[in-house]
Amino acid sequence: MSEFTRRTFLAGLAAPAISPGPARGADEALKSPITNRWGEAKTTRLDLDEIRIFKGPPGAAYNHHHQILFDRGRLYASWSNGITHEDNPGQRMLFAVSDDEGRSWSPEAQISAPPAEKTSTYTAMGIRSHQGRLIAYYGHFSYDPIGFDASGVVLSKPILDHRGDASIWVRKNTFCDARISQDRGATWGKPVRVLDKFVPNLRPFPLRNGRLMMTGNVTFPYTDDPAGIRHWKTAGLPRLPKWTVDNPEGFLKACSYRNDPRDYCEGSFFQTDDGKIHMMLRTLPIGADKHNGLLAVTESSDNGETWSEPLLTSYTDCSCRFHFGRLPNGLFFGLSCPNPKGARTPMVLATSRDGVVFDRHYILGDAAATKPRVPGHAKGGAYGYPSCDIANDKMYIVFSRSKEDIYFTSFNLSLLV
Repeated sequence: MSEFTRRTFLAGLAAPAISPGPARGADEALKSPITNRWGEAKTTRLDLDEIRIFKGPPGAAYNHHHQILFDRGRLYASWSNGITHEDNPGQRMLFAVSDDEGRSWSPEAQISAPPAEKTSTYTAMGIRSHQGRLIAYYGHFSYDPIGFDASGVVLSKPILDHRGDASIWVRKNTFCDARISQDRGATWGKPVRVLDKFVPNLRPFPLRNGRLMMTGNVTFPYTDDPAGIRHWKTAGLPRLPKWTVDNPEGFLKACSYRNDPRDYCEGSFFQTDDGKIHMMLRTLPIGADKHNGLLAVTESSDNGETWSEPLLTSYTDCSCRFHFGRLPNGLFFGLSCPNPKGARTPMVLATSRDGVVFDRHYILGDAAATKPRVPGHAKGGAYGYPSCDIANDKMYIVFSRSKEDIYFTSFNLSLLV
C-alpha cells in the first residue's frame, strides 16, 4: 500500500492537534441509575411471526440499517443495501412497501441518488411522513485511496491506526441528504442537503415540544422545522472539537479527542415527564479492553441544546443498535438485544414506568444466529439493529438477520400487560 496521504477536508483549514481530555476512566466512579435488571426482570415470551421482506442475493448480500414507518395504511421498510461488505462503495438506500399489515411486501426500489463519486457510500436512515409527504433520509461519505486493500475492500486498520490524528481521514465528503415523495414513494424529488459532516443513526423523532431530533453517534442535531428538512442545528457531547465529523470514522476520532474510556455511538432517546432527554448510547471497547456489556447515557435538560458527560448505566447490551421511546399508555420502552453474551439474540422489549428501571421484559424473538450465505465483514446476528414504529395500537418492527436479510414482525400492544 502507498504511504498515507495527509489531508483535511474540514472547512479548508488544517485540523488542530488532538488535545487531551480527562484521564480515561474518569467517569467510572459515577453511574447512571438506569437499568434493565437483565436476568432478574419478569419476562414473557410472545410467539410472533417473522416475515422476510428481502433476501440478499449474491451481488446485493449486505442488508442492514433498516427502519420502518406506518403511514396512511401502508408500511414502508427501508434499509442499506451493499454488494458484500458493510459501508463499502456502491451501498445504497432501498425500500419496500406493504399494504396488508406486513404479510406481503413489494419488490425493493431505490431511494438514494446516483453516486456522487466513484467511491460513494449511502447509509439508509429511515423515512418519516409530514402533511402527506414522505421524507427519506440517508447519509453519504466517500473514501480516500488509503482506505482500500489491493482488491478494493475497505480496511478498518487505517482508521484505527489514525483515530488520534485529526488530519488523516479515510472517509471524506460526509453529509446527510433527504429526498421527498409527494406520491407515496412512487417517485422521489431531487436530494435536499440537510446537514454536512453528519450521518444519522435514526430518522428524526419529536420531542414533547414538537422539536425534531435526529440522533447520530456523538452529535444529536435538532430543528424546529416541523417538516424536518431545514434549519438543523448541531449539538452533542461536551468538549467535542470544532472539526468533528459524525460518521463511522469521525466518532472514533472525537471520542479519542475527549479521551473517553470507551467509544460512544448510535444514540436513541426517550424523554421523561420532567422534560429531560435521556440519550442512550452504544459502547465499544478501546484497544484490548473487553466490552463491558452496558449502555451509556447522556442527558439534556434544555431540549437538546446541551448535553451531559456520558455515564455508564446498568442496562445490558450485546453491542447492537437499539430503539428507545414511549408507548401510547405512557410506559417507556427499550427495544434491543440485551444479552451481553448473545449473538444479537434474543430480541427483547423492556418497559418502564419511570424511565429508570426497565424491569418488564417481553421476548419477541429468540432464534439462534446463523451463518450468512455470502460471507462479509462483521456479518452475523439473529436480530440485528431492531427498530420500530407504533401505530394502530401495534408495534411494527424490522430487523436484519446476518446483515443479509431484512425481516418484519409486529404485535398488538394489548399483549403488554
